[in-house]
Amino acid sequence: MAIFHSTTKIIARSDGHNAVQAAAYRAGTRLRCKRTGQVFNFTRKTEVTHRAILAPPGSPSWATDRSVLWNQIESSETRNNSQLAREVEIALPVELTHQQHIDLITEYVSQQFVAIGMVADIAIHSKVGKNGKPDNPHCHIMLTLRQLTPDGVGAKRRDWNQKSLVTKWRAAWADACNSALQTIETSQRIDHRSNRVRGIERPATVHVGRQTPWNAEAFEERIEHNRTVEAWTQANTKLQRVLAEVKHVQSQLLDLTSSISQALAMRDAPTPTTSIPPAAIWTPHSGTLTAPVTGAELRKRPGALRHPTQRKKSTHPTISSISILPSGGHGPSNGNGGAPC
Repeated sequence: MAIFHSTTKIIARSDGHNAVQAAAYRAGTRLRCKRTGQVFNFTRKTEVTHRAILAPPGSPSWATDRSVLWNQIESSETRNNSQLAREVEIALPVELTHQQHIDLITEYVSQQFVAIGMVADIAIHSKVGKNGKPDNPHCHIMLTLRQLTPDGVGAKRRDWNQKSLVTKWRAAWADACNSALQTIETSQRIDHRSNRVRGIERPATVHVGRQTPWNAEAFEERIEHNRTVEAWTQANTKLQRVLAEVKHVQSQLLDLTSSISQALAMRDAPTPTTSIPPAAIWTPHSGTLTAPVTGAELRKRPGALRHPTQRKKSTHPTISSISILPSGGHGPSNGNGGAPC
């Protein structure tokens, strides 16, 4: 997976460094320092896969000769605490091929460093991993602090020390990598900004670097730190997934609660009644149309809704006490309420 790593530092004599030695180590070559007479042989470094020197127009012809270049730089600095060179170390995307790494670095260095007058010594390091793929591909870029002229080594450029340049270089490297990653149609992207600026609450990993007999303890500490960060990241990813599920369930519960409340409100609401117009009601006693009477009003009336046994004897004649005259008028009935004899 593509990662962002870019560090900028000064190679200083006060830290025990030598410009010729630093160049020999990064390029994996054998160089002799004329100032000290020391020979530095790093030809056994097999991880150096590409080396090149890029110089701006107007530079002396020897600017692209590694031995002459850095011996000139080493000799031009006379103080014990002299700053000799600047180094930019960057990680290369593992998704790109070796040739794509070279093209990417060449364009980036030309635009960001050589264009403003620096001479850049490039060295790409990459080991082959157990799976046969590049393992930790990265690039060392040694930059001159003095501008070279046709007459030799010129004065130091103080404007190259601005911190804003480092920020610009980091952003430009992220843009260059993302452009290259987009070209090969991969979704991987890198970001030069810190996690805090990006709003990511996650500790940052650290660059492990190379293990040597002198940094074994620090090397293991860096590895352990990155393992802890990776474990934290995995746990936080799971937590965010669970929180998202909880939020979804809470949303469903709110919808369900709202539906239940609406159903209860509809159940408890009074049932609307349709009033019957007075003209639709007829009472047999009066033979006239009256206004509708409610059940409550009936219960208030005397003798209303009595049991049949409690009702008063009707004063109306029953069917048995009525004399029915024959249609011809021939005398009374037989008293049995039946047909005439």
